[in-house]
Amino acid sequence: MASIRIADPMLPALAAEFGGEPADAASVITFFTIAYGVMQLVWGPLGDRLGKLRVVAWAALAAMVGSLACALAPSLAGLSAARLLTGACCAAIIPLAIAHVGDTVAYEIRQATLARLATGTLTGMIAGQVLGGLAADTVGWRAAFGVLAAVFLAAGLAALRLVARQADTPRAAAVPTRRAVATVLGDGWARLLLAAAFVEGALMFGALAFVPTWLHDRTGMTLSAAGGAVAALGLGGLLYATNAKRVIARLGERRLLALGGALIAVGYVGVALLARPPAGLATFAAAMGGCGLAGVGFYMLHNTLQTLATQLAPQARATAIGLFAVAIFIGQSVGVALAARLEPAIGHDWVMVAAGLLLAALGVALSRRRA
Repeated sequence: MASIRIADPMLPALAAEFGGEPADAASVITFFTIAYGVMQLVWGPLGDRLGKLRVVAWAALAAMVGSLACALAPSLAGLSAARLLTGACCAAIIPLAIAHVGDTVAYEIRQATLARLATGTLTGMIAGQVLGGLAADTVGWRAAFGVLAAVFLAAGLAALRLVARQADTPRAAAVPTRRAVATVLGDGWARLLLAAAFVEGALMFGALAFVPTWLHDRTGMTLSAAGGAVAALGLGGLLYATNAKRVIARLGERRLLALGGALIAVGYVGVALLARPPAGLATFAAAMGGCGLAGVGFYMLHNTLQTLATQLAPQARATAIGLFAVAIFIGQSVGVALAARLEPAIGHDWVMVAAGLLLAALGVALSRRRA
């Protein structure tokens, strides 16, 4: 998650170095997310057949190479290509970890287990936002990718040691990959869930990607402060994850879907209305509070969708989770590209308001479908 979000607060710095506008530099986000989404179609079946932990280990080492290429990129086109490679490699890590949980944890406690797994991804999101903005403001954006390369190296080596100690026996999918994909896509509930994941990714992350740049331009907030404010989305998610067991037991899937969408709307609309110049403690607090509330809502909504996705094809779970991730991250790519075009026309505050309200509607619609 650090690699996914690290470029968000860098866009003004990348535009200044390579020329153009921050919206032009958004290709470093779009290329990463397209590769991340598409490569699920490769990593999912490989995880089912070769062993999930083994595939994760080698993918992390390959992501190290991609991150080093980012740090050394001579142009925006070169950086975008390196981000494409990194996204393709990172695509294996989180979905295969989720599929491993699906293989080993009973459904009754799976959502709480996945919420605990989310603490790692959320920590990465926070670290990526903060590291990207801090590096851009101080030592330079390239240093952030150097740090990522070191993290991927350590993670890959640790995963290889874990594979050596544990039985990660390769197992073939119960059905051929093509038939497993057809089985998932042939089910009406599965198609609805995948469509919801696409919409969630487009609305949530399309609006989020430009928030640091918008805060910087609108209020004069430093990039590091803007990245820190947006990183509160991860803190909100951590708040949910650490209390997930109690919250899930109290609310259940249906109410989590509706309440999650509503909280995203309140958070995004709050940031849009309250983040006003000049930059100061009140502006920072408003941005951080709104992003934190949106984070609680997003992880309520996403954790529930993610848990439902683990049941789409139990006999080829990594393939099914791969399709779910494809939907999310292709949606994210479309959302970022759409937001980049809407922002000059209507302003990013209205982009956030629209995204928040549509996510609230999505949560309500899904909750009624689960009733």
